[in-house]
Amino acid sequence: MFAGGLSSVVPMPPLGGLALASAALRNYAITLNAALQPAGVCAGTITVGGLIERGDIHRAMQANPGLFANVTSLNPDELAETVWHLYTARTKAEAVINALAS
Repeated sequence: MFAGGLSSVVPMPPLGGLALASAALRNYAITLNAALQPAGVCAGTITVGGLIERGDIHRAMQANPGLFANVTSLNPDELAETVWHLYTARTKAEAVINALAS
């Protein structure tokens, strides 16, 4: 299982440099899954678009609420459930979590 950022699937000009690496990782995971599937091995990726609660960046933003816009956060336990479902169900190679969509 791999994890990457939302800029790999949603155009985000300020993150253009990061988007290249993230998109390459996403493509690798999906291609690897297709190649290994006949052998019963799965690979997958979770694409995360949002602030992950209880993480370093989340704590920094909470410590300085006036410096940051209101950002939707993601529960890491729910992200873990998503990864677990990808791993156990093996019906798809990717999950995209977009907390930034309106």
